[in-house]
Amino acid sequence: MATNLEFIKSDSGTSVSSLVVTDCFNATYDVYLITIKSDSSADTEMRFRFLDSSNTVINSTNYDYASLNMFSNDTFTENKNTNQTFIDRIVSPRSATNGSGSVNVYAFNPFNSSSYQFLTYQGTAQSTSATIGRKGIGVLKSAEQCNGFEIYPQSGTFDTIKASVYGVKG
Repeated sequence: MATNLEFIKSDSGTSVSSLVVTDCFNATYDVYLITIKSDSSADTEMRFRFLDSSNTVINSTNYDYASLNMFSNDTFTENKNTNQTFIDRIVSPRSATNGSGSVNVYAFNPFNSSSYQFLTYQGTAQSTSATIGRKGIGVLKSAEQCNGFEIYPQSGTFDTIKASVYGVKG
């Protein structure tokens, strides 16, 4: 899908409990690619939430998600839930000397106030004991204009995190 990309913005942090990227969605594009890379010295799961038109986190219980977790050293598992305040397990940076994770997220119609906001995501995480692949979908079931997003760990902090946003040209 990512054949014609236009860079919009990026943001990063060190030892942060969340990364908020504001004003990255607009009426120019219907589809966005968000690339995220994080490192963590503690086991964590990355969570995702949209920001509304005033760049306030949308934490209502209107998020649904489902993902397939593909472990290099174990059986595959599913993760799914409805009516949550976040989309869980976008990627899982794991504790290790160089525990890291990266994920590509496609956001569909985030700026369209007449539509639900949908995501697809796929990524990998590496630790000293395993590689974890993950592929998933998510939705914010409220029709509202979203201007950005927040990424935060299930617990603790990210040692480093960087997110870049691209508009996908038709």
